[in-house]
Amino acid sequence: MSMLPRRLVGLVALVVAAASLALAAGTTPAIVASSTSSTGFAAVTPSPVSLLASPALLAVGSVLFVGGAAALADANLSARAAMLAPTLGVVAAGVFGLGFGLDPGSALATATDPAAYELLGTGIGARIAAGAVAGGAVAPVVRASTTEDTVVLLVGAALLLAAVAAGSDAPLALLTGGVAGALAVGALWAVDSAAWRP
Repeated sequence: MSMLPRRLVGLVALVVAAASLALAAGTTPAIVASSTSSTGFAAVTPSPVSLLASPALLAVGSVLFVGGAAALADANLSARAAMLAPTLGVVAAGVFGLGFGLDPGSALATATDPAAYELLGTGIGARIAAGAVAGGAVAPVVRASTTEDTVVLLVGAALLLAAVAAGSDAPLALLTGGVAGALAVGALWAVDSAAWRP
């Protein structure tokens, strides 16, 4: 059982979540405007380990954000509120994949072109998002298991299966995202036991 005040735990979790998402903004591969490409866009991968680091950072950030917000508000984290974690992960993956982290100057032009979304959805962006969803879905599955919320448990399990299906060509992204999400839930379980344990 944690000896720290719950609101302090929430504040620290939010700070770590913000840092994780900020790091993800710089490591997530993105679609950026390019005058040399025939489509007008180019895929930029900032690091050779981006496919491993980005899903993990997005999963940790989304899980800690949801758990930290509940702890800071000293509110009960319901399984349905925990469903925000995979949603936040996939939204952040999409935003960063459109270049808002790597090239904010061209991100608006990229975000308003449907061809960029097609390129993002068929390339490495879909793999990053699948890993982020796999990691983020750990939170609602665990929370639904402890609160016996069958509907959220089924939806969370369906999200995990959909992430595995969508990211089947990138098992390492799924693995790093899933493990990072599980580690984030484990950390919250340890320091905010009142909200996570049955």
